[in-house]
Amino acid sequence: MPDAPAPPPQTVFLHIGAPKSGTTFVQGVLWRNAELLAEHGVVMPGGSFGAHVAATRDLRGLRPEPDDPAPDWDGAWDGLVDKIKESAGRVAVISNEVLAATNADQVKRAVDSLAPAEVHVIYSARDLGSLLPSEWQEYVKHRFHFAFEKWLSEVVDGPRDEAAGEWFWRVHDIPEVLGRWAAVVPPDRIHVLTMPRPGSPPTLLWERFASLIGVDPELVDLSEARTNSSLSWTETELLRRLNQAIDEDAPMWLYHQLVTDVLALKVLPGRGAPGRVPLPADRREWAARKSESLVTAVRDGGYDVVGDLDELLAAPVPATEPAAAPGDPELLDAATHTILGLLDRISMLRTEIGDLHKERSEQRTTALPKLMARHMSERSQAVWKMRVGYWHLVERIKGVEPPALPAPGDAEAADDTEATEEETGPALSSRTANTTASR
Repeated sequence: MPDAPAPPPQTVFLHIGAPKSGTTFVQGVLWRNAELLAEHGVVMPGGSFGAHVAATRDLRGLRPEPDDPAPDWDGAWDGLVDKIKESAGRVAVISNEVLAATNADQVKRAVDSLAPAEVHVIYSARDLGSLLPSEWQEYVKHRFHFAFEKWLSEVVDGPRDEAAGEWFWRVHDIPEVLGRWAAVVPPDRIHVLTMPRPGSPPTLLWERFASLIGVDPELVDLSEARTNSSLSWTETELLRRLNQAIDEDAPMWLYHQLVTDVLALKVLPGRGAPGRVPLPADRREWAARKSESLVTAVRDGGYDVVGDLDELLAAPVPATEPAAAPGDPELLDAATHTILGLLDRISMLRTEIGDLHKERSEQRTTALPKLMARHMSERSQAVWKMRVGYWHLVERIKGVEPPALPAPGDAEAADDTEATEEETGPALSSRTANTTASR
């Protein structure tokens, strides 16, 4: 009997960034709909965005900081690749914007490890005029404490391999980034995904991405898609000044946990006066010229363009941009509202901790079968009905007319029914006898 034909090799899309080009939005859509996408043949290996972050760190040869409580990522890239090869999906997607920073050897290792899969690269790009302020804001979210002009001078005027310019151009110099991948991936399998300009339909970026991975864009729910919280100029300046006051000895992993993930992403947005950081007028001509050179390089490189390269050229300056940097009154107002936001969060955390202590105490004093039934009934109406029905049956067997059926989902009422059975002991026997005599 002849052997069954081998399945065709999978297609793997490496969404390599770039940072600040809608990657958070796309990743949010992918992960919120991972199960649904898997049903249509698109696999998100590893089970979480964190798995892709760990794999990228491993691929780039990074090492954890001392005392970093995060799990070690040694071997995470090969583990992610193994999950892809074990899956039955026709397509797999790895998405992490820091993949844009991989060097030539790391790029080759990534592609070789995925063989015999057909590897495609997706690089999302944005116009420099809006990218530069947005990237400075991201630097501030990661502990940078210099003003925008200082950062711009390092990126635009300084050496490309030093200070802020080193990272910026490593991930945003389109011909350089794509050239590293084009050494091992054919140009027609390298896709430049242009970021739509403000005012475009909010679904457009996802529609473009979905067309690449071969899924109907309307298949997924976009209503709760996560975006990277954007800070206003006032909020960014407040965070920058906070960075100046933070102890230099504080480890970066702790800064990320408290400042980046909590303050910058969850508490600070919306606390200060609105208005995004504008690109200074004397830098706009340079940004326009540089954008044109980047667009020309994409055209000459023969890469597949998904979108419109004109979206990477200089965009009109929004009329809502602030005319001047925020002063101390604006910062004080933002700081006051930020403190209130932190107090709200502390109150919420205190409530959650109290609930956890209550649950822990309950676990210590309640028999495991009863505890399992209680938690299951809180999540399933069918289990709740069976639980209440059981105790009512026990009551009737003993000659006691049970109380009215609690409202569906009323776990506390069901607990009261159990308490009657467990706690009233002799009184229950007396009640049963009286009820029997009256009949």
